[in-house]
Amino acid sequence: MPKLNPNLFLDDEFEVYADRRQHRLASYKPNYNPKGSPDEMIYEMTAYTGENLDFSYNASRHEREWILNSLSGFYDQQWFDDVLRVLKGGKEASVYQCSSNATTGTDFLAAKIYRPRRFRNLKNDHLYREGRVRLDADGNQIINGGMHHAMNSRSTYGLQLLHTSWIEHEYQALQILHAAGADVPTPYVRGDNAILMEYIGGPHMPAPTMNSIDLEGDEARSLFERVLGNIEIMLANDRIHGDLSAYNILYWNGEITLIDFPQAIHPDENRNAFRIFERDVTRICEYFERQGVRSNPRKIAADMWTAFNHRLMPDVHPGLLDDGNEDDMVYWQRYGNPEE
Repeated sequence: MPKLNPNLFLDDEFEVYADRRQHRLASYKPNYNPKGSPDEMIYEMTAYTGENLDFSYNASRHEREWILNSLSGFYDQQWFDDVLRVLKGGKEASVYQCSSNATTGTDFLAAKIYRPRRFRNLKNDHLYREGRVRLDADGNQIINGGMHHAMNSRSTYGLQLLHTSWIEHEYQALQILHAAGADVPTPYVRGDNAILMEYIGGPHMPAPTMNSIDLEGDEARSLFERVLGNIEIMLANDRIHGDLSAYNILYWNGEITLIDFPQAIHPDENRNAFRIFERDVTRICEYFERQGVRSNPRKIAADMWTAFNHRLMPDVHPGLLDDGNEDDMVYWQRYGNPEE
């Protein structure tokens, strides 16, 4: 049985977040006229106390507060009875195993809780935001000009809106792909800072990621084809994972589950879509190459892409590109230079 080595929390991160929040509370004066909106101030200065939720997981004080703030609403709605352990710690989010409430019909749930937004550190997140509609807490497209201005200016309120939109994109991607038959966790419900989804694994052992698994020949070939089939399902439903690798695929009892979709993009709404798609395919092929399955990732990616009527060389007018932007120059060198 493979051993897990999760990236556990650095407690000082929660210390810093809590200390700053306490400083804001201590320094707040009722007669002070803040620059932010009332909603912005309310978000910053209120927190759910979680009086009804007590859980088994031995979290630090500040991690515990973070869990209570994120999951207490689900607890009150009787989705789960206890938080048992952390399954995965990461820069953008962490996942916890919860014991389900009897009304759910399942033994366990996985709760994905997103990090406080000022600590989110997804590299080059603008690369994934390009072309994506901004979604509100109900999953609807934001059309309010003031909200767009807040997001563009990255005010405290705007950052919260961006944070919410990021979560909504992952939740919708899971819903769409699960309905299409992809090997993804069943999404159950989402909140302001968390998603409850299907737990993959046993009572005391979560499913490991594929990067920690060595496969036999026949199984490696079979699972390689299975992953490619999932990539095709995603493409058929206008989704590119955006960060697909063996680190984002769970393995349990011979089955696979693709996870982590917050950065998923639409193939027709991002200038770098094919480059990102090809990178996903290449990472998968590299892993299975180490398992003895040989392939041609560039050909696989190109064949899939064109099979769904996407152009390998999108039409972009040179005037739309910024010669001072590194990403735009890479794009031009790859797609726009007729001499290549």
